[in-house]
Amino acid sequence: MRTALRTSIVTAALAGALLAPAATAVAATAAPQPAASTRAAASADSSGSSDDSGRYEGRPVYVGNGMVAVLRNGAEGPEAWIRYVGDQWKPGDNYMLHVVGLVTRGQTTAEAYGASFELTKAETTAPVLVVTTKGVAKSYPLPEGKAGPVCSAEKSQNIGAGMSAKLFMSPDGPRAELWVAGEDTAWRLLDRGFPALPESAGIIARIVNPSGAAPGFEWKTQGGGTPLGRTSFPALPKGCKPNYKVTEDRAADKPAPKPEPTVTVGAAPVADVKPQGGAQTVVVPKGGVAAGAEFAAEDTDNSTTVAAGTGLVAIFAGLSVALLARGRRAGRGRG
Repeated sequence: MRTALRTSIVTAALAGALLAPAATAVAATAAPQPAASTRAAASADSSGSSDDSGRYEGRPVYVGNGMVAVLRNGAEGPEAWIRYVGDQWKPGDNYMLHVVGLVTRGQTTAEAYGASFELTKAETTAPVLVVTTKGVAKSYPLPEGKAGPVCSAEKSQNIGAGMSAKLFMSPDGPRAELWVAGEDTAWRLLDRGFPALPESAGIIARIVNPSGAAPGFEWKTQGGGTPLGRTSFPALPKGCKPNYKVTEDRAADKPAPKPEPTVTVGAAPVADVKPQGGAQTVVVPKGGVAAGAEFAAEDTDNSTTVAAGTGLVAIFAGLSVALLARGRRAGRGRG
């Protein structure tokens, strides 16, 4: 009965292990995805290059299409934080809402909600933000500050499935904007603080070696046997240096570890059972079964029946010897 009980437990664990990936896939498919503008704003607010902590103060100007540009020119250099505030905003209202774009000396252009933004004269003491909507350009002078070089470079890359990536390189590091054709705002933003899309995004897009001297960009937007696309980020202009410690990370280039040898029970692979001293038990923490339960080694596969039969034979043999010896002693006693 004990063996039968353990066998039923193993069967249940195998069934659970087989059903778990399907359940996980269904849950991932059913999970609601954040809106593009919400995700882009969250990335901008949480990234190292777009840390918005303490940067709410500035000169806000309404630039149309429900957006405010918060103009600054302090120790960080000229900045224009583009925030979505809605169509009813007026001077004096709160402007600390979602970030949808940012222009600096390191990244002088941005787009959001049908408007393009460019920081002109960025290397001078009097930079100007130019906002273009439907072919009409308006200028918004920033506060005066210190002059400095423009250390930025950018390129565009078609990544398939109606999507493109805008790749920027600045002293803050690599930054990638993922755009869907026909959309007014970037679908996702990647940078050193958030270098790769999660699996739930449905495509592969990631910055490789984000803190290295030569970061790259990889993507895969189509299924089947489509290989990964790869390209490099543009180099910083001569004389410009990153404002972070350059560290090479080649983990993605290392070969994957060889899989452990497995034995098959039914349709699910189970890690090999290694001999142990003393009372033998086996824990299955990974592979097709990860139930976390311990079973006696002889109960983990088809050797259960063989071991049980061998044990019964040994027991009957022992009983036969004992009974024979007892009969002989009894015979001598009567004689």
